[in-house]
Amino acid sequence: MSHPGKEALSWLRSLAKLFDESTCRFQGDPVSLEHGLKTLLQIWSRQIGHDRSVFWIGNGGSAALVSHLSQDLINKCGVRSLTFNDPSLITCMTNDYGYEQVFKRPLLALAREQDVLMAVSSSGMSPNIVDAARAALDIGMDLVTFSAFSADNHLHKLQSTLSFHTPTEIYGHAELTHEALIHAAVDIFSRGEGGR
Repeated sequence: MSHPGKEALSWLRSLAKLFDESTCRFQGDPVSLEHGLKTLLQIWSRQIGHDRSVFWIGNGGSAALVSHLSQDLINKCGVRSLTFNDPSLITCMTNDYGYEQVFKRPLLALAREQDVLMAVSSSGMSPNIVDAARAALDIGMDLVTFSAFSADNHLHKLQSTLSFHTPTEIYGHAELTHEALIHAAVDIFSRGEGGR
């Protein structure tokens, strides 16, 4: 007999464990999650007062997540922060160049060296996210990635500045873990702690 309440609690307990199981790499080398989050705050801090921007990309649920957190970074922290989620932009890029170019082309037009790209993908295998992330590295941006599923995913294997990985195959767990980690960083940053 099914017990939906117990199943829901089990789902939540599994989610909670992921914060201890998530990992981080800084410039390819393993570091603690604490060190990774502190470094993220320092990266954001460098954008303030230097005419630099933080760009965010994600598909589906991750697109909603980056829209939310981008506006939090603007509103709570005063950081210039942008997403590429405008429907006209998405349909234009997709129609003219294909969905794989939907983030890369605007990034190439707008981003500059020492800007930041926050790339969020549960699978870490989405070609449009991976292509934009590679472009960010070519530009000379700081690349910060959040992925889940296999640790061998394409996004996590890039030589990013920071790469966070959550070992789960469940989309909801991946998205909520990514959102909570970034939310924690935004909230600490908004209080002037950790990076400034």
